[in-house]
Amino acid sequence: MQPQTVSQGLSLAAALFLASAGLDLLGRWQGGTGWSLASRWGVRLGLVLLTATLVALGIAGFSSSAGIFASIAWGTAGLALFLDLTFGHRLPDWAVGLVAGLALLIATQLALTGGNLQPWITLHIAAAVLAYCTLIAQALNATAYLLQHHALSRHRFGGLYALLPSLVPLDRMGSQLLGAAVWMLGLALTIGAVAWSQGAAVALEKLVASGVAWVACLTVLVLRRRGKLAGTAFARASLLAFIPALVAFLLSLPRHG
Repeated sequence: MQPQTVSQGLSLAAALFLASAGLDLLGRWQGGTGWSLASRWGVRLGLVLLTATLVALGIAGFSSSAGIFASIAWGTAGLALFLDLTFGHRLPDWAVGLVAGLALLIATQLALTGGNLQPWITLHIAAAVLAYCTLIAQALNATAYLLQHHALSRHRFGGLYALLPSLVPLDRMGSQLLGAAVWMLGLALTIGAVAWSQGAAVALEKLVASGVAWVACLTVLVLRRRGKLAGTAFARASLLAFIPALVAFLLSLPRHG
């Protein structure tokens, strides 16, 4: 990627972050939820664009002063999204947008140092592995929820059912696990897609399968956050979303011979 294109990408991401900060402040001043929703998605789009730009550039973490400021912006926005999707805890978008936007504006004024893609490929693999581990944990959690619900509905309290946690923590943990999986798998997809476009050794079929799994998990999570799925319905939907994730995981396994 040419330095001018990289600078334009960072500038556009900075504009998205700063605009999101302005929208959030406007929403808080006027008391409108529409502005707040727009600011939230502005931060998310800014993070996706920033991730794609950094991967395409190949900055290896703290390889330059510009890389440090870009990493600060990436980490701030990434942490905000992780807390939102995983725990339902939203950091103020105006604060996230200002920190990330100003850090990127500083980065565009400094010399960018390119590197190889290997550190990002490592992050891509690590994020994918963590996402699949989280989805496996959620599948087990959903299964435990359904077993416990079945036991309570049949008034069975002994044996295996006595070893299972209660429904409330299982339900809450399920939402948190799925949120973490959506975040980690989305991060892996963004890095993998840009790395693939740069000619890195990332298989397209694995990206497509992971994309299907991400859409399935995101759909379940959105329905959950909007109150459309709860209890047994959420547990069953989580298990259905695990099916494409399992396919993607099997496709990602190395093949020899």
